[in-house]
Amino acid sequence: MFRRRRAEPSVHHSPEDFWGALKEVWLAPRRFFERLDPEGGLVRPALFASIVLYLNLLLEAALQAVWLGEFNFALIYAPFLGLVVALVLGPLLVAGLSILVLVVLEGAPSRRGFSPVFRALGYASGIGAVLWVPYAPLLAIPYGALVATVAVKEALDISWGKAAAGALIPLFAVLLILLLLTGPGEALGFLLNPPGS
Repeated sequence: MFRRRRAEPSVHHSPEDFWGALKEVWLAPRRFFERLDPEGGLVRPALFASIVLYLNLLLEAALQAVWLGEFNFALIYAPFLGLVVALVLGPLLVAGLSILVLVVLEGAPSRRGFSPVFRALGYASGIGAVLWVPYAPLLAIPYGALVATVAVKEALDISWGKAAAGALIPLFAVLLILLLLTGPGEALGFLLNPPGS
């Protein structure tokens, strides 16, 4: 169903170090995902997603402490607890989203499609690196949806329409579930992320 491009040895691959990948995902997502090696393994994108989540948890806790002036022992435990949460939750969230994308596109997840989609969405999670900044989610979430669409399109080499359906249906479903579970006020608070909330 999907056309798979094979990476040629002479082609330059996208950087997979943290800062190089983060910069490319933010500033040149199409080029990054076009050059991303589909057979590069799952460890680096899983760690990338974990680091993004960890930095968000850590920086948001620090910002809240500074804003509210509440410096206590919880700040000592936050880096350790956040690390455990990020190492487990980051890859699980990317894997779940990858499975949902493949279910939307193929009707069921496939082994050949999972790895490239997981790799692409793992790096697309880099857009979330600014979610700890107040009011940044208002811009990061729509841009992240665009980057996720580009990631799916390039990972599976499919049309823009299919990529948009595959990426956006699961993302909107997750946002709808968040809205239903938390209520409109809390969901708006998450989107705005004002300091001191």
